[in-house]
Amino acid sequence: MQDPDFSHGAHLAWGRPYDTITKWDEVATWGIETFGLPGDRYITEINVNEMVWWFRDPQDRMLFVLRNGQARCIELSLQT
Repeated sequence: MQDPDFSHGAHLAWGRPYDTITKWDEVATWGIETFGLPGDRYITEINVNEMVWWFRDPQDRMLFVLRNGQARCIELSLQT
């Protein structure tokens, strides 16, 4: 996903401890309760290996990473 408005990513890989539907439901529910629906403060990118939450504000990303200890920060790098 290449959206310069959402350049502060939090990468969360599938696997322990995020290896159950219940755990992913907790992450998604907490994210929606905290940041609202996707499109305003964040967007998501999902594939078979990971989920990336892209935030507008680096402080929102930091809150997400602190709450979800296995998440790691990444930055969007746009190539021109």
